[in-house]
Amino acid sequence: MVTTVSNLLSRLPHLDDRHAWEQFEQRYTPVLRRYFRQSGCGDEVARDLTQDTLERVALGLRRGAFRKDRGRLRDWIGGIARNVLRNYRRKAAPRTNADELKTQFWESHEDEAAENQLLAADRRFDAIWVRQRLSSLIRVAAQSFDLRELRCYFLVEVRKLPIKEVARRTRLSESAVFMKRRNVANWMLQVGPRFISRWES
Repeated sequence: MVTTVSNLLSRLPHLDDRHAWEQFEQRYTPVLRRYFRQSGCGDEVARDLTQDTLERVALGLRRGAFRKDRGRLRDWIGGIARNVLRNYRRKAAPRTNADELKTQFWESHEDEAAENQLLAADRRFDAIWVRQRLSSLIRVAAQSFDLRELRCYFLVEVRKLPIKEVARRTRLSESAVFMKRRNVANWMLQVGPRFISRWES
């Protein structure tokens, strides 16, 4: 069963609850690592930035910096990850006097390109978060369905392939693909909302 975020967060400030911290890391490390890799970082840098982000998140949780009434955990962690990435890029980029003058100029004026980059980073982080949540839900579904049923669901619903193409790939009839996809889809409709609620709240 998936531990609710609220339950997990209530246990995290206690330094001796090693199990809670392990669960937290298992849940959010893949999201963060994928985000940093998709932002152009190599594997080693992505690992380091992920660890830095998790440390900042842990420190913030211990200090009570995250409050559910002020927004979603996803947005809070995403903001920390973007700041970690921004700081890394600032330190990694060679700076000249001209660069510093440009930075001062853009910090005092609206920079539409920078704003668009931030919006793109928000969307990227959200997409990775949702994809990770779906992956976790599919792992739970794997306990109830065989691999062919899950594959039919994945190819039709996630990859958006036509049923005819899925039938060709899986060597099943189109009606069999439809039925297998429908079985998983019905289960997702019943279990999905509860799962998402536990994942997000």
